[in-house]
Amino acid sequence: MKILLPFVNHLNQEINHNIFGSGIGKFCHQIYHTFDDVEVVQIDNADVRNFKKIAPYLKSKALELDVDIIISNYDQAAFCGSKIIDSSIPILMIGHSNTGVASIIARLTNLLKKGHSVFLVSKFQKKYFDAMSKRLTGKYIQFDGFLNSSYCQGDKPKLVEPEYEVGTIGRCDSVFKKPFILKELLEDTNVKNLVMSNVENDTDPYYLKHKNQPDTFWNLPHSQVMDNLAKCKTYFGTYWHETWSITALEALSHGVPIILNAKDNNHAANVIPAKSSHYKNISHNSKEELISAISSFDGIDRKEIQDMTWEKHSHKNWKKTFSNAIDKTIEKFKKTRPTLEKFYD
Repeated sequence: MKILLPFVNHLNQEINHNIFGSGIGKFCHQIYHTFDDVEVVQIDNADVRNFKKIAPYLKSKALELDVDIIISNYDQAAFCGSKIIDSSIPILMIGHSNTGVASIIARLTNLLKKGHSVFLVSKFQKKYFDAMSKRLTGKYIQFDGFLNSSYCQGDKPKLVEPEYEVGTIGRCDSVFKKPFILKELLEDTNVKNLVMSNVENDTDPYYLKHKNQPDTFWNLPHSQVMDNLAKCKTYFGTYWHETWSITALEALSHGVPIILNAKDNNHAANVIPAKSSHYKNISHNSKEELISAISSFDGIDRKEIQDMTWEKHSHKNWKKTFSNAIDKTIEKFKKTRPTLEKFYD
């Protein structure tokens, strides 16, 4: 099984780099290290929206490298739009975001019409796209299944005594992730908290505002991020509109319960914990509920959280589900393609 994997890193680093600019970057990294024959095609960040250049390039590389499938993780037109869907190689498209771009519905629908596959990462995301699709087309969006965004990777880490009451991880983004909401909510309290972030633009106003915050780490390698995450009593997911949340899983895998900044008591990451007592939703940006949630996890059984998380989100389970998605995509394409070719001849 040979896979073509387009890879865009916000920091323009190669796939083996140990600093991840985004959850999608981490996801691609996991694919690369899970499957034996993966051909990575690095796309310059500046070219992401140049669909007239990138889509034909990906199709030609797929043929040149004689791959069995293209796995696309990006929702820009270059990776799933009209210029690539006529690919003679099946495409497994995985949607990772709740993009507000209306054309995404047409892109996903057209992929399916051409015999390719579309997978989402959560029912929360499906509900969002259903509402968008219903508004635009009068129909719910079709898809082929769900794929978890991550799994428990490597060896189970040792539990350590917390040094911080709460911590969070997120790119330095003032629009979506907003990791420094944690500092803002707790600025006049004695709650010891930690923010770990990466910066893409050192002139960005959001970065300049927060760059000297105490107990803040910038651009750490992933291994060091995990070491510090393990030192947190709780983890706070700042973004209410996540589609899954790899960092929430990473927290749980270290025995750290999660607190989620939710709206309408609903968050995509609610499906990740193995037990309902391992997480709490709070009303969006509620300082009082955040402080209460942190206190509520005093004395929590961290070993139970860790063990149950590793059992639910094992690499074996993730690989099996992903392998089935690949097989399903290829088989569907083989059955659909002859009909499509006959129709368009």
